[in-house]
Amino acid sequence: MKKITLILLSLIISSCHSQDKDTNKNTPSKDIRKPKSLEIPVNQKTMETFTNEKFDIENYFKHYDKISRTYEHESSNGTKILEADFDDSYYATLITKNSLFATHKEYYKNGLLKSKWETFGEGGFIKGLRYEYDLKGKLIKVEDWDKPYKFTWEQVKKYIEQDLKLDLLKDKLGVGNNLEYPGYSFPTWSINYMGKYKEDPKGGLIRIMLNGTTGELLLVERQLGKGGDGTTVDILYKKKN
Repeated sequence: MKKITLILLSLIISSCHSQDKDTNKNTPSKDIRKPKSLEIPVNQKTMETFTNEKFDIENYFKHYDKISRTYEHESSNGTKILEADFDDSYYATLITKNSLFATHKEYYKNGLLKSKWETFGEGGFIKGLRYEYDLKGKLIKVEDWDKPYKFTWEQVKKYIEQDLKLDLLKDKLGVGNNLEYPGYSFPTWSINYMGKYKEDPKGGLIRIMLNGTTGELLLVERQLGKGGDGTTVDILYKKKN
């Protein structure tokens, strides 16, 4: 975990909507788009519109590593917490437990919660709602990152488990999504893993793309090599336009 700590937390304020560059490393992308279409009205009746949650600044500086500027610890129930500060301008936490999703939080310099969201793994697609608060703790913005995808995460999960025969907890795989992707003007899902595609005897880095609206299979490709010169990409399937 140390190896990804600085990369992950230096980018934690950028929501990790797409990880097509390298989904196996679960590190967020720098270039994150936040289309206005994701924003939904703040509902005073159904949402907690105010927060008192604060980052424990004193405890953090009491235990943190001065070189990496991070503090890793574990709660009594096994939840792992990674905290970091960035020149005292803001604070961030990454909360992981034995589940498919991790919780991200960032805090203002005064310690009050600034935003929170969940991702698949430590840096996959954003699941559900992303909340933003002002400096006084008032909820000012809510984005629904599930909204554009009529073919839901639950259906993608079913496809991974039943069609690909993969274990989401045990197998090393990444799941990302894009509102738009080169060649596609509609939302897409991407699944990346090391292994074989169904009955194909040759293994490699498998990349699958699904239509985010219908679930239709768009692309299956296999990459051989470690990247750069000598890397080959075999198209195993591509939907005809």
